[in-house]
Amino acid sequence: MPPSFTAGALVLFIAGTLAQILMLARAWNDGELFPWGGLAFAGAALSGFVLYRQTLAQRESGLTDGLTGLGNRGMFRQASDRARGRRTGVLLIDINGFKEINDTLGHRSGDRVLVAFAEVLRRCAQRPNLPVRLGGDEFAVVLPDVARPEDAYEVAGRIAAALGTIAVDGRLVTLAASIGVAVTEPGELTHDEIVHRAGLAMRKAKSLGPDTRWAIWQESLASELPTAA
Repeated sequence: MPPSFTAGALVLFIAGTLAQILMLARAWNDGELFPWGGLAFAGAALSGFVLYRQTLAQRESGLTDGLTGLGNRGMFRQASDRARGRRTGVLLIDINGFKEINDTLGHRSGDRVLVAFAEVLRRCAQRPNLPVRLGGDEFAVVLPDVARPEDAYEVAGRIAAALGTIAVDGRLVTLAASIGVAVTEPGELTHDEIVHRAGLAMRKAKSLGPDTRWAIWQESLASELPTAA
C-alpha cells in the first residue's frame, strides 16, 4: 500500500481516538464514568482502531486488483508520479496468447493463469519495485530508483526466465509474455510519456514472435512503429 495512504489513515486513527479519550477524560474528572471508566477508555481505543482498519481497507481496495492482489492502474500512476524525481524504470508486459487460453480452457482457468503470472512478477520484482495489473492480460512494473538502466533490463530478464509451463486445471499451459522496458532520468518524462515508450518497446517485443521476449525503448521505435498508442 502507498505510504501516504497508511500515514493518512494513521493520522485519522490518532485524531479520532484522542478526541474520544479527551471527552472521556473530562467525564472521568466530573465523576460521571465511575466505576466503568477503564472500560470506556478501552472502548474508545478499540473503536478508533476499528476505524483505522476500515479506512485502510477502503483505500487499499481502491488501489488493488481484486483478482491478483497486485496494485492496479491507479497505484501504477501514483508510484510512477512519486518516482519522477529519480531515475525510474517502467516495464509494460502483455501475456502472449491469453485469449486462446480463455477460449480453450474457459475464464476460470484464465483467471488462474493471471494469478500465476502475478506471482511470477512478485518474485521477480520485489520491493521497492511495484508490480501491477493494468487490466485484462496487461501488467506493468515500476522500478522507482534504478541505479543504472541495466538494473531495469535485469528485472525484465528475470521475469522472462521465470516464465514457462504451469499446470492449470489438469492441463499444461505455457506462460509467455512480451515485455517492453523504458527508463527515464530524474524529471525527464511524465508518467504518460514513459508509459508510451515502454508500450512501443512492448510492441517491438511482440513483433518478434509468440515466445517470451523483451525489448528496450529506442528512438528508432518511434518511426518503426508509427501507429503505436
